[in-house]
Amino acid sequence: MITTEQAKEYLESVGIELPDFILQALVDQANSIQECLDAHYPPSTALLIQCYLLGLMGLAQGDKYISSQSAPSGASRSFRYQSFGDRWKGSVSLLRGLDTFGCATALIPPDPTNAAFAGIWIGKGGCMCGK
Repeated sequence: MITTEQAKEYLESVGIELPDFILQALVDQANSIQECLDAHYPPSTALLIQCYLLGLMGLAQGDKYISSQSAPSGASRSFRYQSFGDRWKGSVSLLRGLDTFGCATALIPPDPTNAAFAGIWIGKGGCMCGK
């Protein structure tokens, strides 16, 4: 079972910060597949599967992630908001490649990069005619 401390350390290492109550809920979800993981994988592989699953669930919370930070005295932090699709697909590939028995499959959030939507465009025409 992954602990909230381990999950927080992993997620922060990949630039994902979540409120503690959300993190706890995600850890509970990741730990819900422990029986399947124990039946098919050694403990180290099970822990990696849970980390990658938490990464996916954390990414699904939003696209903002920390790209750099510094510390003592002049604290600064930079964020990125681009290439969410690439990050998502890479994380899913890591998880699926490792979880060959599909223990985490039911918990993987829907792919937000394939969201189809409908919209309506309304325009009003006019003439800019000179006299």
